[in-house]
Amino acid sequence: MIMKPADSLLLTATLLLLTACGSQPALGDPRPALLLDAGAEVRAELLRVVSAAMHGAQVTLAPDALTEESVLIVARKPQQPRLSGREFDKPVKFQLVLDGEACWLVRQADGERWVLRGASCRPEVSLQ
Repeated sequence: MIMKPADSLLLTATLLLLTACGSQPALGDPRPALLLDAGAEVRAELLRVVSAAMHGAQVTLAPDALTEESVLIVARKPQQPRLSGREFDKPVKFQLVLDGEACWLVRQADGERWVLRGASCRPEVSLQ
């Protein structure tokens, strides 16, 4: 079967579009960051993003989450209590980073990231 040039071009354009839709922009020089304003809108957006990153799990965040340190650790709540009383699932770690003007929440286990569109961040200052 021989493809016409127009068919080939359409197939290439479709593949490029599908690839672009599924990819995330590469981060330039991300730096650990802190939220400048943890107002109601920013907290609601952060809550939505973290819940989505945890596959729709119900999440509760502290009012000062990501305002004093760039790492956010979210422990999974078991569906049913274990007889031993111990939880074996690892907590999910996120880090807030600043790349250019955008604030990104990065899941540390796999590097997947989400932009926080309504948030303003500043670089985290290390006291080492």
